[in-house]
Amino acid sequence: MSAEASADISRLADALNETAKQSQTTTMQVMIQSANYIKAEMEAKAPVKTGTLRNSIFIKVETDKVIIGPNMTTAPYAGYVEFGTKAHTIEPKKKGGVLVFNVGGQKVFTRKVHHPGTRPQPYVMPAFQSWVDSLGTMAAEANIKVLRDRAK
Repeated sequence: MSAEASADISRLADALNETAKQSQTTTMQVMIQSANYIKAEMEAKAPVKTGTLRNSIFIKVETDKVIIGPNMTTAPYAGYVEFGTKAHTIEPKKKGGVLVFNVGGQKVFTRKVHHPGTRPQPYVMPAFQSWVDSLGTMAAEANIKVLRDRAK
């Protein structure tokens, strides 16, 4: 192999390595942009009683991924809202204790409650699903644009 051919291959390898780095950056930019749209969609779809669940929705950007969802410390019931619950019995945490709550303005004391369950109110999956199908296309288009701009 001639020195000229070797230099051409080295330049090609350098260009391919640079394109790969740029592609990863562009893909991450698309993921972050999409995460902001998904977060806004989750906030719009989240049922609101106090606003805590909606306000707990966050985005965390890591080296190779973007995490979106409710903060389980702030809103530990987030999964119950998304998926609902089956009928269940609620009992006091302390043995021998009682549950206290208001019904129609009257204070009620009881040792257990038979909860009928709650219906699901999905807000995470519908928001994610509305964007997931377009993510691959968006990333590919952004990467092609970067390559075209570099070729100019």
